[in-house]
Amino acid sequence: PNLVLVVLDTARADHVRAGPAFSALSRAGRSFRRSVAPAPWTLPTHASILSGLRPSEHGITGAAVMGPHGARSPRSRVEALADRWLSEVLRRDGYSTFAATANPWFGAAVGLTVGFEEVVETWREARLPKLSDPLGQADRRRGRAGRYVHAARVYGRRVAARGDGGGRAALAAFRRYLGGGRRPFFAFFNVMEPHAPYVPPGRHNPYGPVGRATALRVLRRWHTDRMIAFSLGIGDADPADLEVLRTLYAGEVAYADAWLGRLLDTLDEAGLLGETVVAATSDHGENLGEHHRLSHIASMHETLLSVPLALAGPGVPPGEETGAVSLSALAGTLRGLAEGRWEDPAAGPAVAEYESAAFQVSGARRVEERFGHVPEESLRLLRTRWTAVYEGPFKYLAGSDGSASLHDLDADPAEERDVAASHPEVAARLRAGVGPWSGEGAASGEPGPEVLDAEITAHLEGLGYL
Repeated sequence: PNLVLVVLDTARADHVRAGPAFSALSRAGRSFRRSVAPAPWTLPTHASILSGLRPSEHGITGAAVMGPHGARSPRSRVEALADRWLSEVLRRDGYSTFAATANPWFGAAVGLTVGFEEVVETWREARLPKLSDPLGQADRRRGRAGRYVHAARVYGRRVAARGDGGGRAALAAFRRYLGGGRRPFFAFFNVMEPHAPYVPPGRHNPYGPVGRATALRVLRRWHTDRMIAFSLGIGDADPADLEVLRTLYAGEVAYADAWLGRLLDTLDEAGLLGETVVAATSDHGENLGEHHRLSHIASMHETLLSVPLALAGPGVPPGEETGAVSLSALAGTLRGLAEGRWEDPAAGPAVAEYESAAFQVSGARRVEERFGHVPEESLRLLRTRWTAVYEGPFKYLAGSDGSASLHDLDADPAEERDVAASHPEVAARLRAGVGPWSGEGAASGEPGPEVLDAEITAHLEGLGYL
């Protein structure tokens, strides 16, 4: 069969599962009630999805790519994993391979696109300046009527009435690719709409002309650095601001779901849907004020680790999987389907890991200069390596600083109570699955010396990663 893998970047499970397109995909195939991101941010999760390894095994983490002079390409680590890197394995097996990405972390220069014969980097068409940049005099001269369109261009990745963050370009490129008649194919998509800044286009933006001005004032207040500061314990947020951010985020997710529907329609119109396995998921979720967090920083909560997952197509058994499933198992499942067999992704352990990235520590210092003292507890969180191990309703969270807790996610979805004392046998069993955090693992090669170019660095800065 053909294979299609869609990553709705930054999409929370509790938002995506209700979407019409994702729900239809779930009903047509297999859905997963508790699917777990291998890490709470983009780079290590994508590496895990394609390699089938935990972050501590593949070593493609923040510490691996951040050097004293900027972000470096982990391509040498990826190439060391070529024999198990999904796109390269399928290419060697005769698949034509295609990728469209709206996130520079999954781009040719970074190195994760090894094995893809055609790569369309739609993020290059969606210039994104740093959110902390002022709108400037030009905006003030435009008046209210023009202010939203201009601000959407500055703060968003598209003009609200006319475009999007790369989804249309990705579909157009995919249609051209399908016109070439290459079969079988493996197509990968990264769609960035749910990622901050939240400026949903067109009818997916819930705010009218007057409300949009209010929404944009909130977006201007909650630029990247202030989100980081809030997440590190500096200051509080007005509940009305949080409600605006949540509403805009929901609009972004709705747009991403509609995009997924158009992708399915594209396959159907080409007569390929019945012979194509489609997997839809996310690389991580998003904090929307819970646990005093915004965006995805310094957190291993389910708001980040719980992600949507649905598969449908030839060879996929219908139904719902209720056990915990790691996205690290997707590579093996898709390889199995390519060979005509079902490899249950729930067969292995579900583990998530987070090795605090060097750029987050430097980001903390940057926001400290602007917003005030970062509490020592927050700096400790940034420096700690974390592992979450899942079994049934339980989640065991262990830190390299010796901290540990056990949570019953069914009884306490907000993760407010540690139940290790009442379930010592579960805590002991899951503790054994934590394992060492060497950062070496199967990828013995060190990241290459090349520093990512200024265009990529500027875009990553605008997204809040650097």
